[in-house]
Amino acid sequence: MFERCRLRDGERPPQFVVISFDGAGVDDQGWFPVFRETAERNNAFLTFFLSGVYLLPSDRKELYRPPGRRPGSSDIGFQRPGRIDEQAEELAAAYTAGHEIGTHFNGHFCGSDGVRSWSAGDWRDEIEQFHTIVENWRANSGRDHRPDLPFRIRDVVKGGRTPCLEGRREAMFRAFKQYGWRYDASGTGTVSWPHRRAGLWQFPLPSIRMPGSGRMVLAMDYNFFTLHSGAKSGRPHEWNRWERQTTEAYLRAIEGSLDGDRAPVFIGNHFESWNDGIYMRALITVMDEACRRDEVRCVSFEQLADWLDAQSPRTLTRLRQQM
Repeated sequence: MFERCRLRDGERPPQFVVISFDGAGVDDQGWFPVFRETAERNNAFLTFFLSGVYLLPSDRKELYRPPGRRPGSSDIGFQRPGRIDEQAEELAAAYTAGHEIGTHFNGHFCGSDGVRSWSAGDWRDEIEQFHTIVENWRANSGRDHRPDLPFRIRDVVKGGRTPCLEGRREAMFRAFKQYGWRYDASGTGTVSWPHRRAGLWQFPLPSIRMPGSGRMVLAMDYNFFTLHSGAKSGRPHEWNRWERQTTEAYLRAIEGSLDGDRAPVFIGNHFESWNDGIYMRALITVMDEACRRDEVRCVSFEQLADWLDAQSPRTLTRLRQQM
């Protein structure tokens, strides 16, 4: 299990690696249990940013009334009625194993007419609907005979990631703080020690170097997918090379921080099989090679926030000043 501890003066911190999954919806390839099993054999803890619509069956979609959109709208669809049980079972298994359940909100509306324009009131509305959808998943899907989730969603969510990493920070954070959240993972940046903004730990996805290209890429599978093939699956003769390149990019980022100031490395992912699943296999390799190392701790965002909160202000200043 992960243990938070306070560093002594001059002591080196562990190398934290935080792996998260946006949406956290079950898929035809069964990636959710694959990553639970990968985490178990590597003593790793993951963050699953659940999209609420994945617990709302498509035949009841009108129950979701997104801000600024007509009822029943969602840019990522809804769950197939027959998969509701599987979705709930995977979330329950993840939580029971010690993984974190966060939020990716609901309908994933990006752009100027989406979350980018939302007020604090819109965010509160979206969060309340996220809570309601998750809490009422059995009634909404006619599954009252099924066991309920082993958690109360309002109690366990301590942070999230916004759709497309968008949203006006002042409005977002005002809403997030009302729910007692501890962090936001919606930003972008570099591999560096986190700081607080508006009372929330900032955990941004970093830009990392793409080996052999001289280019930088955001540490998320979709961004590799976009850089490799324009976000369209294709060019099968390149898949092996791209998988190795993705694996190496993540491992080099971790090694660079481990040998340097040991700032946390954040990696984002989706349960998608883009380019025949090469980004999923790359991440599994990364977990197998990095998470079991003595000085590396693969933790959830909530666990990282726990560790940061346990440190003295003097220690946090020292860590941020290291080069």
